[in-house]
Amino acid sequence: MKLRVNVPQRNWKRVVGALASGFLLLAWPFSGIAQELLYQETFNDDGEVANPPRYTTTGRAHFEPAEFEAAGVPTTQLGPVYWAHNFEVSFVGVPGPTPARRAILAWDGAITSDQVSDPAKKLLKATFDWLLKGKTGAKVVISPTVDAAPGLADLLTAAGHTVTDDDTALADTAIVADLIIKAPGGDDSRFGKVPKPVLAFSATSHDDMLLSTIGTTATFTAGQATIVTASHPAAAGLTGSFDLVTGEHTWQLIGDQLPEGSITVANFTEKIPPTAASLADVDAMVSGKNQSTQASATVTTLDFSANSTGNWPNDNEIPGAPTGIWGLVAKGKLNVSAAGKYSFGLGMDDGARLRIDKDKNGFTDADNVIVEDAAGGHRARYGDVTFATAGTYDFEVTAFNSGGAGDVELSVSTKANGGDTSAIDSGSWELLGETTGKVSLSGTISATSYVPAGPDTERVIPFLVLLNGPDEGGSVFGGGPFVGFEGRGFFAGSALNKFPPDISGLGGFRSVQLRPVRVTGKQNVKLTVGLAATFLDFETSDFLDIIVFPNGVNSSEVRLAHFSAPSDSKKYFVDTLHGNSNQLGLRFKDVSFDVPAGATDLVIEFRAFTSWWNETVAFDNVRVTAGALTPQLSITRDGGSVRVEFTGVLQSAAQVTGGWADVANNPSSPFVIPPAQQAKAQFFRARAP
Repeated sequence: MKLRVNVPQRNWKRVVGALASGFLLLAWPFSGIAQELLYQETFNDDGEVANPPRYTTTGRAHFEPAEFEAAGVPTTQLGPVYWAHNFEVSFVGVPGPTPARRAILAWDGAITSDQVSDPAKKLLKATFDWLLKGKTGAKVVISPTVDAAPGLADLLTAAGHTVTDDDTALADTAIVADLIIKAPGGDDSRFGKVPKPVLAFSATSHDDMLLSTIGTTATFTAGQATIVTASHPAAAGLTGSFDLVTGEHTWQLIGDQLPEGSITVANFTEKIPPTAASLADVDAMVSGKNQSTQASATVTTLDFSANSTGNWPNDNEIPGAPTGIWGLVAKGKLNVSAAGKYSFGLGMDDGARLRIDKDKNGFTDADNVIVEDAAGGHRARYGDVTFATAGTYDFEVTAFNSGGAGDVELSVSTKANGGDTSAIDSGSWELLGETTGKVSLSGTISATSYVPAGPDTERVIPFLVLLNGPDEGGSVFGGGPFVGFEGRGFFAGSALNKFPPDISGLGGFRSVQLRPVRVTGKQNVKLTVGLAATFLDFETSDFLDIIVFPNGVNSSEVRLAHFSAPSDSKKYFVDTLHGNSNQLGLRFKDVSFDVPAGATDLVIEFRAFTSWWNETVAFDNVRVTAGALTPQLSITRDGGSVRVEFTGVLQSAAQVTGGWADVANNPSSPFVIPPAQQAKAQFFRARAP
């Protein structure tokens, strides 16, 4: 049975639908003002050659692999590189399927064959046989050298194969081999698209080779391995669990996201002492889910240090003076003397999160301003907050340190209208507690530290994962074209520093600037754009910026969004200027931004920098509107799943009276709810962005 509730094209400001006990309900709230479309650019044809031009570009070009050598593009790029329309290049996205069979192994190249248990040797030999499709006396190349994997080399030799070093003077496609072992070291992309079977155990190469998200390394003594897919020939007929290897090793681990259709043959375990290695770890200690010891203190500036000085010299001691591994939660109130948009800078070593309760309904993910959920040395991350009225607002800073020195600091910019991402020591920033501008500390800051305690936990980790060959339906990680765009075309770029003209003379980025849009006197002006990006290889230096010049090209620019990788280990694009929101994928999603008040002749510019062929960004269907958005909501039950289609931003609540919160990760329409997640009643509404 299919049940559908549709919201017609009327002036409803928002709509509410509910799923409860298999029935769909709908309420009609108050009406609002219809939205006015002032401007639209769809990129369905080449607007730069129109008369007059609809936009201008810097650094526009496109090159296919066959053109790389003549154009001076590095031949290590495995797909087209471009700053162009999608219809000017062969493919936008990551081409698939797999070039040949692939195996991903959690391993340490230092493991010797005598440290490997007999069942593990049997498992590895069966994996080699599967990759080789039973070929005997095969030639196996280990990259970069045999010395990078002596234990595997010995096992291959014992099985009757010949093992040699990689000849890096040859292109990967010129290597003569029946099987390639990709160990750590050398070019991370080498052999990524070679149509020969590959076994890889190089954590930093997994994303470049399109096998998984980038892996990590961890040093521990492995627990037992457990066969997951006993029916697969690579499992060698093994079942149950068995010892893997002896001794402590530094494991090259598989990434936590795998391609569709991947086959996990075996897992193994790691024992993990209690730690504070993520914001989730701290949240679990705060809630009491994880054990901890606590200490509290009251301070007057938000600057805490444990042997890491950061940017400010105050350096309050972490309550209880923990060293190495700790979490921290600092709470207080902000005094905002005038409504407006303000920039905040959060300095941290390792990770931290800033929340500000601007809607005054308690802290939720909707209050996230800055989120840096990753380990790393001291650095600053930035975010803007718009306060609708003057007054006091609760704030909360949560931080963690997973080892060594650590610190956390909160700064406020003195610049008006937000958008400040200058260095904390550049002169426009002040430490919270010592501010002289319109945002200041009200009262004191209460801080509580959390030091992990309790027994070790056990983590199950993939040990051996297989990807079928192209004739078996094998998929590469992140593979597929960009989809969900409006019409015929969109604008996109990849490897933006790898082809002429040199972007060092273009401000360090390539750009598209649209013609001015007259918005004088318009209220509630918003920019909405469809955005997409690959999600497997970005660095924090890569970006897609959305810039506006509110009063013509000669006015001061305002950065509305900064999409980049949230950390060195998390490679997807999010809007780091707005609390790491709006994660991008291969399907275009609409994202909306407020245009600065008082804008007259609005000029919109997209700026991008990426450094590799699979680091691809795209934008489409640019719209400028005025007035209130008219959200729409449609809820469909079709089979076991529920499909929520909407415009605007989707919110949910456990009951119709609230409290309402944006659905996590700002999903694109449709939002699909599988049967397993339908145990409790859920209410939905769509709000204006």
